[in-house]
Amino acid sequence: MSHSSDLSKLLGQAAASGTLSQATVAAQTSALGGDLGQIVIAGAAGVDAEDLVASDVTLVTVLVDASTSIHTRGLEDAVMRGYGELVSAFVDARERDSVVLALWTFNDEARVVHSYVPVTDATRLDPSNYRGLGGTKLYDTFCDGVLANVAYAERLRAAGTPTRSIVVVLTDGEDCGSRRRASHCHALARDVLATETFQLAFVGVGADVDFHEVARKMGFPRGSVAVSAQATASSIRALFQMVSQSTLRMSRARAGVPMGGFFGP
Repeated sequence: MSHSSDLSKLLGQAAASGTLSQATVAAQTSALGGDLGQIVIAGAAGVDAEDLVASDVTLVTVLVDASTSIHTRGLEDAVMRGYGELVSAFVDARERDSVVLALWTFNDEARVVHSYVPVTDATRLDPSNYRGLGGTKLYDTFCDGVLANVAYAERLRAAGTPTRSIVVVLTDGEDCGSRRRASHCHALARDVLATETFQLAFVGVGADVDFHEVARKMGFPRGSVAVSAQATASSIRALFQMVSQSTLRMSRARAGVPMGGFFGP
C-alpha cells in the first residue's frame, strides 16, 4: 500500500470514529485540488507504537513561523532559544516518556523538521534549519499539521496506544498565500476539539495584527490563545515557557476527561 493510501485510510478511520467529519475531510481535499499532499504524509510519520515506553502518550505538534518578518524583527535567535528551552523542559519532566514531539517550520511552504519522536530525540532549531524568509502560509500549515497529528494518532490507537493531541502554532503575522481559508481551519478545529482528546494553542507575537481575531476565525477557543504585543526575546521565551507548562499539565490529565482551555479556562 502506498503512503498516500495509508494516509487516506487513516483519515477515513478518523472520520468513522468521529474525530473528523466526512465534510471536513472532503473540504480539505477539495481546497488542495484533490490531494492532501506529501507534507501531511511526512508529518504523519513517527516512532512505532511498540517502541514507545509510556502506555499512553501526548502527541505534540509545534508549528513555528519562519517568515521574513521574524528575521526583520531580529527574532530568530529568540525563537531558537525559546524552542530549545521548550524541548529541555519536556526532557527534564517526569512525563517525558509520554510526550512525543513533531516540529514544523513554515513560511511560503511548510517543512517537517522531524515527525513524531520521543522528546529525547527531538531536533533543536538552529541556523541550519531555521531562518526567517518568505511569506506566512498560516492556514495551510495549521490544517496540514492537524491532519498529520490526527493520522498519526489513529495509527497509534489502532495499535492499542491511547493518545491525546496538542497542536501549537506560533506566528508574528496573519495568513498570506494559503490555498485554504480561515473557514477550513475553523471546521477542522471544531471537529478535533469535539473529541475532548485534542487541544489547540495559538501564540501570537507583535502588535501589528489582532491575533485574538485571527485565532477566533480559525476556531481556537479563547482560553487557548496567548498574545504578546512586545516582540522581544524575553516575551518569546516566556511564551514558550507557557506552552511547555500547559503541555505538561495536559499530559497528566486522564484520557477522556475534559481538559478546558490550553492556557486556562
